[in-house]
Amino acid sequence: MRVTGAMQYTQLLQNLRNVQTGIYDWQNKMSTGQRISKPSDDPVGIGYLMRYNSELNRSDEYLENARTGSGILDTMDAVLQQADDVLKRAHVLALQAKNDTVTDEIRLTIAAEVKQLKEQLVLIGNSTFNGRYLFNGQVTDQPPYTVANAANERTDPGVFQLNVSPSVTVPVSITGEIIFGAAGTADNAFRVLDDLVSHLENGQADLIDNDIKNILSSSDRLSISRAEIGARRNRFALMENRILDNAAQLQRLRSETADVDFAEAITQMKLKQNVLQAALATGAQILQRTLVDYIN
Repeated sequence: MRVTGAMQYTQLLQNLRNVQTGIYDWQNKMSTGQRISKPSDDPVGIGYLMRYNSELNRSDEYLENARTGSGILDTMDAVLQQADDVLKRAHVLALQAKNDTVTDEIRLTIAAEVKQLKEQLVLIGNSTFNGRYLFNGQVTDQPPYTVANAANERTDPGVFQLNVSPSVTVPVSITGEIIFGAAGTADNAFRVLDDLVSHLENGQADLIDNDIKNILSSSDRLSISRAEIGARRNRFALMENRILDNAAQLQRLRSETADVDFAEAITQMKLKQNVLQAALATGAQILQRTLVDYIN
């Protein structure tokens, strides 16, 4: 086959374009730190990269759920501590009121304080986290209790849960009736305080012993709920650590698949630049040839 000057020029330009393209590719890889920027860079690797990215995104969601669950449970534990403090104060007042030396006037004063404790307990029962009511099951947009009728109000029995892995769901909420007692029952915490107020205002000191027993029963129920909250809090902490470990492993695999080996990149850049210089030098020799050179 006869090689013409035009063919030489065309081949030279094609070779220069190929070398320059290679240099641009390595420059892009070094500037982004990513070995794979499009599927053609590594058809097999891009599949792994997409899977790692997808799993990392899910890990972020699970981690956020675990941290949200921990935040909710920490808030619940704090407010139940407040509720326990309310019942402890009610217990002290009840013990004081049952004393035979206490006058009816003093009992009326004690009753006024117990009413305030009842209102505080209702406020605790309507506690929220990020605008969501904690003790009304899955009905998180409505307060479960009112001051006027808290003892007879039923909370939603649903349980709010959070996913912390593809196969693990951890319950977060505890319904108000589990914590404060079933609506209408004698040991419902709100009913206990209502009864204590009634007995104090009506001079029924002989019934205060039963009120004390119910106050202690309500306090025990709170302790059980707090123990459950603590167990769930530990579960979320374990899952958070597991998610972080898994994410670190995925990040390592992703890095091995997609990140640039800078030592290799620098070597390849130098090689491409040397090839470009050689190609340019060769091209200069070709382009210097004239018609006189061919005639000679």
